[in-house]
Amino acid sequence: MKSLTLIIALLFLTNLVAQAQQTSYKEITVDQFDDYDAFVDSPPPHITGKGIKSDSLSNSNLVYEYYEAENQYYAIESWADYYYWLSKKYTYLFNKPEIFEHFYNMKDNVQMIKYLSFNYSVWHFPSSIKIKPHEELASHENRLSISYHIIKSEDDIEYMEDQLELKKEKYLEVSSLKH
Repeated sequence: MKSLTLIIALLFLTNLVAQAQQTSYKEITVDQFDDYDAFVDSPPPHITGKGIKSDSLSNSNLVYEYYEAENQYYAIESWADYYYWLSKKYTYLFNKPEIFEHFYNMKDNVQMIKYLSFNYSVWHFPSSIKIKPHEELASHENRLSISYHIIKSEDDIEYMEDQLELKKEKYLEVSSLKH
């Protein structure tokens, strides 16, 4: 009887630990990629970039967040804004980030998602969203719809952070060779 009670207690604790390590995500449509409400209603991104002036800019301009990159501040009010900022802050994670900027300026959600699917070089996306399938996006053109690329646990976050660090080291190494 004591063994059965011990087994049940261990199973219960294991389940609690597993649930504590899971992170949540929100499923959105392609049309919501540049939507304020979809961004605000989603769990926060796993990489953020507040600068010294972020809070005062947010308060004075009634903008959700401002993130800093290279001494510039970017208003973050949607997932499109977030990935635009990310492409400015972490250019080495993107293949030709100026292409993403073009789609961002055109407000073309489909092309932004396609671009990220092929040109963001880290396995897991730092956002907490999963984008529903869309008629203009084949499944291979929408990595944001594939569960494997969505952070679901602390292990996924650690893996992403390790990849980010390796990419940064490689970028710095290559940059130092050019100079």
